[in-house]
Amino acid sequence: MRKWKRGYHSKQQKRTKIELKSESGMTLIELLASIALLSVVLALASAVHMFGQKQYTTQSYSASQSNDYAYALSVMSRDIRSEKYSSIKISESGEALLIDNVVAFSKNGSQLLKDTNQILAEDVESFTVSSEPEKKSINILLKSISEKTNQPKEYQTTIYFRE
Repeated sequence: MRKWKRGYHSKQQKRTKIELKSESGMTLIELLASIALLSVVLALASAVHMFGQKQYTTQSYSASQSNDYAYALSVMSRDIRSEKYSSIKISESGEALLIDNVVAFSKNGSQLLKDTNQILAEDVESFTVSSEPEKKSINILLKSISEKTNQPKEYQTTIYFRE
């Protein structure tokens, strides 16, 4: 009987023995492969994010500039229409508009100014004013500087006088 207990006891020990071969886990190579794959996915995601952020910045600048130029043309139209056609003169260079021989709108550097002290728009490449006496009209052309955007934009209006 004693032999049976010993045999039983030794079989019991074999069953409770922990086998390291059957344990599941990650090896160092699997860990390195997963980190490499994760870094590739993160690099792609950050590239997409940076591209989107650059597009947002460019489009925001372009929209802001368009808004500024539309406002400037609106202010110029309103002020010019309130005057008589005969009181409006254009400088020889075509870059300044005078009302009653006083500079009303001009370009200074890259800024469009009203009354030589109020900034209407910035990043202006050219401000051109021309007149057509037979039609009693004034043409205003603003061209933007294209530092942040790839192409410059032109904004134009024609003001007709009724007298």
